[in-house]
Amino acid sequence: MPGKTHRIGPSLIDTAKRFAEEKPCHDYLEVARWPGGLRCLKCDHDKVCKFTSKGKTRVNAKGIARTGPDRFMYQCLKCKYKFQATTGTIFSDTHLPLSKWMLAVAIMCNAKKSVSAKQMERDMGVSYKTAWYLNHRIRKAMDEGFTGVFDGVVEVDETYVGGVYDRRRNREPWEKQPVFGAVQRASGEQCSKVRAFPIPTNSKAILTGAVRGNISIKAELLISDEAPGYQSLKEYAHETVNHIRLEYKRKGDPRQIHTNSVEGFWSLFKRGVIGSFHKVSVKHLERYLSEFCFRFNSRRDEEIFASIVTGLVIKSALRYKALTGPTDTELSASQASERFDPREPF
Repeated sequence: MPGKTHRIGPSLIDTAKRFAEEKPCHDYLEVARWPGGLRCLKCDHDKVCKFTSKGKTRVNAKGIARTGPDRFMYQCLKCKYKFQATTGTIFSDTHLPLSKWMLAVAIMCNAKKSVSAKQMERDMGVSYKTAWYLNHRIRKAMDEGFTGVFDGVVEVDETYVGGVYDRRRNREPWEKQPVFGAVQRASGEQCSKVRAFPIPTNSKAILTGAVRGNISIKAELLISDEAPGYQSLKEYAHETVNHIRLEYKRKGDPRQIHTNSVEGFWSLFKRGVIGSFHKVSVKHLERYLSEFCFRFNSRRDEEIFASIVTGLVIKSALRYKALTGPTDTELSASQASERFDPREPF
């Protein structure tokens, strides 16, 4: 008798069979982008015809002729605008076959500690540059954004990314990148949820602003350690554990006073950094955290694969030039303001 499976996302074998050709991939993207029926991207008209443009043959610098894949096109019968299912999406400037995109999404669904660009390079048979760019675009699709404040029982904590101190590095021992995290504990049939993002410093103003911007004042209970930044949250039902005195769970309290849930997420994230990436850039740390938060929050979602593909077709393009520029503009001012409550700490 076969054992019970714990798989949520699709297996690589199933994905490879289902999306072996480009046509099923385009059909899947069409349904994901227009669940209510195909419409023109320019005038929103519903009378759209489909046609196929044969791939062109090009000769590269080595004299090798290659024929590109067929293009599955749409044309509006009203304004005559031509477009594809990938137009204006994260897919928009890709040269990879969509079958490889689907495999890459399945790999990142099932990799609990994520996949490095080098691993994706080997699995997909592409260059390192292509694999790195591919991974970051999928991470953008995984970004859930601000989905409202947490309530119930919530644990908060911060961690630091940057490795052990080495005097050869251009930073001081205390100059690691701080990251704020919050876990809303499971309640009933709803599993626990996590939210994590980089913060400028671990000052009282930043920590209290992060708590007030992401956790409801009506939350049942807020639990933290005894860091000074959390001591002014008088408007919350607030309990703390004293890690300095080796208190990791308050004994005899039925409310389960501890921060082990959020620290477990930090452990999972850092295993990914150490084991898969070895190091991550502070510039792109936002996307790495989004990936781990999405996979943690969707660990029981049977439609996790579809959720990522939907993110790929509804979110705007992530250009390579912007990704590798001197500053990362992915986190806009409006997104940043949603994560921090501007009120002064009490």
